[in-house]
Amino acid sequence: MRTIGFRSNVLFILAAAFGMIAALGRSWYAAAPVPTAEETRIGDVQGPVEEFFSRLAREFTTASGTTGWDAFSSTDTILAALVAVAVIAAIGALIPAVEQPAREVLRVATLAMLGIVVVKLVNTPDAAGLVERRQGAWIALGVAGIMASSANTICTAPLTRRKPVRSLYDTPVQAVPERSHVFDTPGVVASEPIEPTQPAA
Repeated sequence: MRTIGFRSNVLFILAAAFGMIAALGRSWYAAAPVPTAEETRIGDVQGPVEEFFSRLAREFTTASGTTGWDAFSSTDTILAALVAVAVIAAIGALIPAVEQPAREVLRVATLAMLGIVVVKLVNTPDAAGLVERRQGAWIALGVAGIMASSANTICTAPLTRRKPVRSLYDTPVQAVPERSHVFDTPGVVASEPIEPTQPAA
């Protein structure tokens, strides 16, 4: 099976970064709905299984609620900062001179983002009366997982082999050409050159 290329994973991270920012603008939490008089009539009692599936359906289909920007005091800013760091690191991973440190920063940023989203998905702000999750939290979980998976693929890819850069001050070594034997007489061995002797005083 053909695997996704290196640059494709970088594009996935860039697209997922925009998805995380968009997810913060959608509803993350909502208060539990108040049962109507018809639902609370005698004989209509929902068990825990029915209540679980009913709540799960509301989390994915109901768009009303408190957005991530409004529900958090500092977590939204941290997530936005991690998104910016991940985007810069993903672009830096394409530059051979800084790709190795950029990959490590990308891995840490995406894993931190995924961990924060998981914690906020599990721990709903019950003190504020927001006990149910909404679409934004699940979208953030999905895009954070995509970013972490793509970052892991980028980090495990082989580094780009950099070509050695020759300095302008380096003098190239020139090979001495061999002596041509085209005009030598066949069967005659070239004699060694005789050094000139100094005249006697």
